[in-house]
Amino acid sequence: MTMAVLPSFAQKREKEDDVRDSRGTVVLGEEVVPKDTTKQRRLKVYTIAPKGEWQCGISMMYADLSTSNAEYMLLGQNIDASASILRLAPEAAYTFARNHAIGAKFQYTTARGVIDSATADLLGNFSMTVDNIHAKSISMSGCIFERSYVGLDRHGRVGLFWDYTLGYTRTKSVVYVGDPTDAYSLNKKIHLGFAPGLVYFPMNNLSVQFSICLADLSYTNVTSYSGGEVTGSRNAWKAQASLNVLDLSFGLTIHL
Repeated sequence: MTMAVLPSFAQKREKEDDVRDSRGTVVLGEEVVPKDTTKQRRLKVYTIAPKGEWQCGISMMYADLSTSNAEYMLLGQNIDASASILRLAPEAAYTFARNHAIGAKFQYTTARGVIDSATADLLGNFSMTVDNIHAKSISMSGCIFERSYVGLDRHGRVGLFWDYTLGYTRTKSVVYVGDPTDAYSLNKKIHLGFAPGLVYFPMNNLSVQFSICLADLSYTNVTSYSGGEVTGSRNAWKAQASLNVLDLSFGLTIHL
């Protein structure tokens, strides 16, 4: 008579915690050994995104700013203004190699701002007062990106990543004083960007991400309209590297 010893539930659970991808035997936290192993000192990189994994998630950013009776940079006085920005960006990606993924992202952004009153005073020689200025914009963009991960711990929970993005953005902006008008501008931009970030896995199949765009190269076409007719147009190339808090995004991703 032959008896089979079945593994306990705790043993099964321990094995499942080490493997996020149910199809294979990829162990998270396994060290990624480089081709050149002759260097004695090198940064150890661990597996955090196994090959063949699908990712789908959404990142978001919301900011609500306001000021009242404040001095801004010694030039603005008696400022009464407010602004809000909302950005939502669903995305999907596929890990084509260990710690390397490629994907696509769609982003929707809306921004509104109002200056009820403000006074600019330049060293007492020039002053100007503005009031009742309204601005709003709606932006939609799509991009493809390549993402590279660096696992920092043996458990495959914490890591860094950076995205290289290529995208197209279309923005409609309206600025008016007093009553609304039919004048607006269309901003069309092709851009190449670099955005590093931090990723953490609180659960095997769920991660949270923080990222910020640090560099951007873009070509922009801006066309102004009034009464349905074109009133002006301009084109511009722009390259910048900056740290902007408004570019900070928080995201949730499901890994399958």
